[in-house]
Amino acid sequence: MATRKWIDNAFWHDANQKDKAEAILIITDDDGREISQILTVRKYHDDGSINPDFTSLLDEVGESKIDANTQERKERKTKEKEVHEQVKLAEQQARNLEQLFDAKIKILEIDEIKNAKNKELKSKLRRSKNILELNMYAQLIMMQEHNVGIVTRSELEEILNNNAS
Repeated sequence: MATRKWIDNAFWHDANQKDKAEAILIITDDDGREISQILTVRKYHDDGSINPDFTSLLDEVGESKIDANTQERKERKTKEKEVHEQVKLAEQQARNLEQLFDAKIKILEIDEIKNAKNKELKSKLRRSKNILELNMYAQLIMMQEHNVGIVTRSELEEILNNNAS
């Protein structure tokens, strides 16, 4: 004779309404073969009558066990989501660092930057923490190498002293 057994890991779709549960039903046929089915078990049929599978599930597994499974599943899914977000963030940070490293290598291959005499700017360029900072230092080096718009600190002090007199 065929038998039916509910696995005790069922959970509610909506913990407040408790009218629909996800559950696994194991059916053993007359030859002893087991068939497992994942079912969404509703409390009522479309015609409004009570679903005997829902009643059977509650009798076998129990409402309190389904409540506990639902809470445990909710907590597990929340943790999984947090871990997924952390992994995603770490992957993005790794991609950003890789892009920054690649950009530094390309910028340091530019002859004007490679041969620049300003060690302070080159050092700051190498220690740049993001692409914007890297580009700024590269631009400053290029401007200085081509004598475009760069005023040194001593030149600025001299200009300010001359204007003060």
